[in-house]
Amino acid sequence: MSDNWIVGNLQNAIDTWNGKLSEIWQLVTQTPENFKGGGIWEVIVNIHGALQAIRTCITCYFFLGWCYKNL
Repeated sequence: MSDNWIVGNLQNAIDTWNGKLSEIWQLVTQTPENFKGGGIWEVIVNIHGALQAIRTCITCYFFLGWCYKNL
């Protein structure tokens, strides 16, 4: 390669661009279970479990209220 500063700058810019694109591709193709050691995914799973429990309680409450109303 020549010692031209324009060519050198362009090469550095292209190398930086390729590096950032490979980082983005790695993040996009990563599974939620593996992202940052899976800690974030565990929190999401726990919140989902809590919301399922709340949903079940509310459903039972309204069903029992409907049964009581129709007695």
